[in-house]
Amino acid sequence: MNYVDPILKYLSGELSAEEAKSFRDSLNSNEELKQEYEEISAAYELIRRQLVEKDELAFREKLLAAMDREIQPSPLTSRRNRRWWLSLVALAASLAILLIIWVKPGGTQSMLSRFYAPDQDPVVLALLQDTRGPSEEGILLYKNKRYGEAMRVLGSLSEKNTRDKAVLLCYLLSAMELDREDEVMDQQGSWDFQFDLLPDQTLGWYVSLALIKNDRLEEARSMLKALKMESGPYQSDAENLLKLLLK
Repeated sequence: MNYVDPILKYLSGELSAEEAKSFRDSLNSNEELKQEYEEISAAYELIRRQLVEKDELAFREKLLAAMDREIQPSPLTSRRNRRWWLSLVALAASLAILLIIWVKPGGTQSMLSRFYAPDQDPVVLALLQDTRGPSEEGILLYKNKRYGEAMRVLGSLSEKNTRDKAVLLCYLLSAMELDREDEVMDQQGSWDFQFDLLPDQTLGWYVSLALIKNDRLEEARSMLKALKMESGPYQSDAENLLKLLLK
């Protein structure tokens, strides 16, 4: 099966949030898709870097050099190498589309489809394992995708205790799943962020995405700049997202 087209759409942010989630689920269960994704994403990252740096000429030269290489038949030529060559051909054919996608700023939906993946975030998953006391009900409701009920329970808890970052995070994520993050964003100004702490970085990352979703881009930039300064799992993504917002 040819996976090039859906992989390119995922990498370029063309998929909706629901489609992107379905793609990630397939990525976890389909070994052939996963292998091809790793190959194509490496080439795509080369394209992205070249275009972001506005070095289209150098990129074309590298691409042509790759396309001009001859494949020598050999018993050692693997199916993986053949797929890699076909992927380069497909990427060359998609160059015009990629130029359009990466030279102009993408919409907020494209950004979110690339960066919003709490169900794949190891820090979020770890935070949700440690549920004790009165916060447990609301967090379990979020884990069970009962977002409306989770918002009701966690909203009350968040007003009483702004230090419980697991509660604040699940409250925010529940709201984002329901497109109700605007109800939470007015509260986040009172949340005390200490970005040298990992739970605070996680909360700050998803606050940034919620702000972007609501077109509050200046506030999002401020949060991302703080995350960019701290070593942690969101530092690189914060830097990349900040570059997109500054285009």
